[in-house]
Amino acid sequence: GNTSFKENGLIWIKASGKKLKNAIQEDIFLCFDLKDLRQELENNPQNEILNIKNLNGSDLRTSIETGLHAQIIHKVVLHTHPIDVMACSMFSDAQEYLTNLLKDFNWKWVPYCRPGLPLAKKIQKIQKNNAYSVLVLENHGLVISANSFKDAEILQRNVIKKLKQIPRKFKKPHLIKLKKLIKQIPNARLPNYQAIHSLGTDQWSFNLVKRNCYCPDHIVFCGKTPWIVNSLNPPNSVTSYGIVKDVGVFLLENATSTIEEMLCAQAETFLRIPNQKVVNFLSEKECDEILNLESEKYRKKINDDYLIN
Repeated sequence: GNTSFKENGLIWIKASGKKLKNAIQEDIFLCFDLKDLRQELENNPQNEILNIKNLNGSDLRTSIETGLHAQIIHKVVLHTHPIDVMACSMFSDAQEYLTNLLKDFNWKWVPYCRPGLPLAKKIQKIQKNNAYSVLVLENHGLVISANSFKDAEILQRNVIKKLKQIPRKFKKPHLIKLKKLIKQIPNARLPNYQAIHSLGTDQWSFNLVKRNCYCPDHIVFCGKTPWIVNSLNPPNSVTSYGIVKDVGVFLLENATSTIEEMLCAQAETFLRIPNQKVVNFLSEKECDEILNLESEKYRKKINDDYLIN
């Protein structure tokens, strides 16, 4: 996700494509004049790439969610994609389900909206009359805001605890068959995360994985649909992994560690969705909107370049 902090009229926010876990080793934050940023958002409501100076001096690009962070009045904003929250956010009855669990929080359900300016505008409208500290985004994740790092961290932990889901146990992969298969594919390999195999070995997860993408971040790195391996369905040029029903999953040569992490998140999310639960996925139009965003193409490229270099 992305993280921001406001102080003394400035906002510090994680740059697009950078990983928070690398903050100690890398310069991953941008700094803007908060008043100028909000003015830019007001004056250029259709501009996805903000024309505003980074006071920190780097050439990194602003996060697509910069507008979202700027609209929230609290000092600290944490936008993340916790596994349990992601699962709940997909439920067709999510709003009703969450209303009972989050009754003790100042929270708001946010129907799906494309990341970037459309979501920022929706958040601005929602926050106009109530500075919600917890936002659950349909098929997208969680936004926590508070006026201190400690309060934000405690609040996030408490929300995730409330929304904890018990994952299903899944059948182990058929490693002999998988190893035999990948010997026939140059530079194919097994994933490092065992949970990824559940996309093939767990019947309900396998049914879900054949549907459209379940969240924006997944489609950026893993594409719209997976390669379901059978004799009638060869991979396309951008495929990075294959799923074999009742057998497991293997990775192709172009599968980066980021893609593997995204597949693990997808697998863990699906294992937390009860069998036969009615859930929402992104539509074809919503998938295409994200795939065509230049800012998301950049985010994928910077992760690929980082891993290659």
